[in-house]
Amino acid sequence: MSLTANAVIFADAGRLEMRQVTLREPGPDEVVVATSYSSISSGTERLLFEGKLPGMPHLRYPLVPGYEAAGTVIAIGSAVTNVAVGDAVFVGGSMCYSDVAAAFGGQSSCLIKRAEQVVPLKSIPLSQAPLLALAATALHGVLRLGDVAGARVAVLGMGALGQLAAQFLRAAGAHTVIVDRSASRLELAVGDEKIDVSERTLEEALPEPVDHVIEVTGKSEELARCARVMKMGGKIVLLSYYDPLTTPFVDLFVKEATLLVSREWAPPDLPAARDAADSGAVNLEPLARHIVPIASYDQAYKTAFQDPSILKVVLQWA
Repeated sequence: MSLTANAVIFADAGRLEMRQVTLREPGPDEVVVATSYSSISSGTERLLFEGKLPGMPHLRYPLVPGYEAAGTVIAIGSAVTNVAVGDAVFVGGSMCYSDVAAAFGGQSSCLIKRAEQVVPLKSIPLSQAPLLALAATALHGVLRLGDVAGARVAVLGMGALGQLAAQFLRAAGAHTVIVDRSASRLELAVGDEKIDVSERTLEEALPEPVDHVIEVTGKSEELARCARVMKMGGKIVLLSYYDPLTTPFVDLFVKEATLLVSREWAPPDLPAARDAADSGAVNLEPLARHIVPIASYDQAYKTAFQDPSILKVVLQWA
């Protein structure tokens, strides 16, 4: 008998619905997970919804979006030894559908995934666990800087990703300078120095140069400013997406700046981010407060895509 699930569907570019989908048969090395919570990516999923996701010019609609889910294992294959039925796990999307495409397939009431690819949650609450995807991406960006112990590092942009990057920097021993033009985002964020640039430029706000900068606004025009407030030979991590990337060269040239591009997490980043959250070194709870029942999925997506005051929207499936 076929396994079915309810899934959020991007029926076409700009068209959202919920429908029942059919899941393929799980393999011996796979687990079946009943989704409890998932979160909406206001970057990747929005681009996907608009039909503009880079690297996927020939999107095949309808499709299941999402890569930020957590739930409980309800079945395991005969070869699975690392997780058991009843375990709470993070699932970074799934290509488990037989009648619909997946990109990246996590917004579903039931998911099938290779057991080695799910991440047991330890003590992390299920409602916070979908944010492990974002946390692992933030960690990946911080790791691009190398050893930051004792360094003064600015994070420009206090969206959810920037907030998590600032936490990982502090956990690594850096002195963090967090920057945004939103007072509410700065209030929620954790940092050693909080800089509001709503009424002054970054250069005016940071007369004392920093060692490195993590740029998370996605605005190319900020790169030159990052170089201006940085010491000679500093590094700028591009932890957002830039389309296109255009910036005056002279500021980068004068500081002999190193630009480091950071994409999504690598496999080791997920368990590392889990361990940081489990130990309390990183706190996911402030970013997981806006929880919406799955019945209101359409409003949840509107909020995630259109309301910048809400840093992260979490869907409650069960």
